[in-house]
Amino acid sequence: MKLIDELIKRFNKKKTIGLALSGGSTYGAAHIGVLRVLEQAGIKPDYVTGTSAGAIIGSAYCAGVPLDEIEQLFLTIGWPTPVKISIHKPRSIFDTQPMEKFLKNKIGDIEFNDLKIPFAAMACDIHTGERIVLDQGPVARAVRASAAIPVLFSPVEIDDRLLVDGGIVDDIPVEHLRTMNTDYIIASDVSRKGKINKKPDNMFEIMMAMFYIMQDRAASINEDDCDCYIRPQILQYSPWGFGDAPKMIEAGRVAAEALLPKLKKDLKLKPTTPGEQIDGIKTNPVQ
Repeated sequence: MKLIDELIKRFNKKKTIGLALSGGSTYGAAHIGVLRVLEQAGIKPDYVTGTSAGAIIGSAYCAGVPLDEIEQLFLTIGWPTPVKISIHKPRSIFDTQPMEKFLKNKIGDIEFNDLKIPFAAMACDIHTGERIVLDQGPVARAVRASAAIPVLFSPVEIDDRLLVDGGIVDDIPVEHLRTMNTDYIIASDVSRKGKINKKPDNMFEIMMAMFYIMQDRAASINEDDCDCYIRPQILQYSPWGFGDAPKMIEAGRVAAEALLPKLKKDLKLKPTTPGEQIDGIKTNPVQ
């Protein structure tokens, strides 16, 4: 009898959910649309990993910042708010110390163990090329390191390592979620893949295009490496400016809603929206 009870418990046990948020510069706005759909469906991740833009949004989300506030951040921010020109012994065009201060103002001067949801940011040791998992110490400084696009943004020194954008080595941080014993992994991928639809028209967009080409060639994660792969259609927008943020947020929402029936089926959640399809069968709302 005890064995049967244990088997029933295991069968009914809620799956632990891991969410990986890719890098993608201002394309990261699409993550907000994805998170909003998950939240409205009652799908709350138990663990979150993020790279670059994904680290910025993921850290705020895990700190308990409401999605409305995160969305407003992307709708109102603009260059050069999070940066300043590097002057003294420059290793980059811009110094991102203002970004760190900005993050502290939004999420507080907190450490990883203060977060409401366990979170890890990915960075790259520019000296050794190693992937560095940042999940201890001050959150804002770690996120700043994860988003430090080489040459464009200043590298960040943490524990005697000089760290830059994690997108170089782990742009869609699914692998680390496996080490956290997650049962179900969702990936929101807003990284640039394939030919970009908008031609670069300034030096920053050219630099971003170069960075994305490097990422493409180093990419090792695809949709088969997770349980649910969400890919918003955003390549028609600029990865540098914030002007298209509302459209990118909407693209994230559309992409996540298209996969909502699969998510609900996989996670054993009841369909709640009229017209949702599971295995080709339309469902009726649950009363």
